[in-house]
Amino acid sequence: MTGKRYLNTLQQGVTLLELSVVLLILVALAGLAVPYVGSIGGTASCQTTDATMHAVKEAIMGGAAGAGFYGDTLGRYPSLQSTPTNYSLTYLFEQGGWRAYNPKTAVGWRGPYLQNGGILSSESAANLDTSFTAYDAINNPNGKAHINHRVIAITQVFDAWHRPIILQVPETCSISLNSLDCARLVSAGNDAVIDTGINDESADPRNDDRVLFLKIPDPKSGGNTPCDQS
Repeated sequence: MTGKRYLNTLQQGVTLLELSVVLLILVALAGLAVPYVGSIGGTASCQTTDATMHAVKEAIMGGAAGAGFYGDTLGRYPSLQSTPTNYSLTYLFEQGGWRAYNPKTAVGWRGPYLQNGGILSSESAANLDTSFTAYDAINNPNGKAHINHRVIAITQVFDAWHRPIILQVPETCSISLNSLDCARLVSAGNDAVIDTGINDESADPRNDDRVLFLKIPDPKSGGNTPCDQS
């Protein structure tokens, strides 16, 4: 009887020991997995943002779905006709503007050019890094880029970090005779800071910003930091 009890106790002890070993292994694996999963999440957000920016570029410049805003409006980027430098992606969501589309000349407004956007809440606007406001159109009318985030009730295009993607149009473009050729879309990236200066024609430095030129190839050697390294 005593032998059986000892055997039962020994078997239970082994079972508990095995369980403890398994738990320790699981804890160790979890410690390794957390940074790996975090890295994958950052990579996925970066790739999603790049895909969103390419979709916006097609809405502006045209693509497989047909001509975009730029072609329909004879070489304009999204802005008010009365204020050509008032650039903002919000105009891609407008139902009509500029002038009515003429099928004979294939010129005129066929918007909206984008269907899905979002409204920036006052709380989200307050939490934006100050680099978003450096060239906004309301407080700096001479600025060549803005997101109109101070006007809360307008539609924005958001990156994967739920911050507005902005349209930058530098005042000069040494790469081209036309300053409009250096227009680009910019996401602040994971750090929420826009490092791409408005008058840096080649958008360099940009750090973790995601930058997509609309009309010309990216003039920066190497372009954006690869998503799996940003």
